[in-house]
Amino acid sequence: MKRKRETEKRTELSSAIEELSMLAKVDISAGENLTTTHIPTKPFLHVCTLILQVLDKIGPTMAVLRQDIYQNIQRLEILCESDPAKYSNLIEVLKKEESEGNARKNSSCSKAFLWLTR
Repeated sequence: MKRKRETEKRTELSSAIEELSMLAKVDISAGENLTTTHIPTKPFLHVCTLILQVLDKIGPTMAVLRQDIYQNIQRLEILCESDPAKYSNLIEVLKKEESEGNARKNSSCSKAFLWLTR
């Protein structure tokens, strides 16, 4: 029974990752060498939340990692909720922080995204 639940969770996580990879779009501008990627914020954060559920199942030994991931998710969710239309694409978040010069700060959403992708 326990193994079946673990398999279901693993399958759910794999499905979510596969769905997210299909949502990530790459647009190549005609006549230019520019590539623009669209990474939808909500589905990405949903996959990250599923990882939290896996860590919960592992137990308290992963509490520090779980808390770090949770804080990064929260940071991105707060920004996304401030302007859902503008920040529905994670690339827009990265561009915004880069233009403001905040991308390398420890409290930036860019760093949160970096750590969540790792």
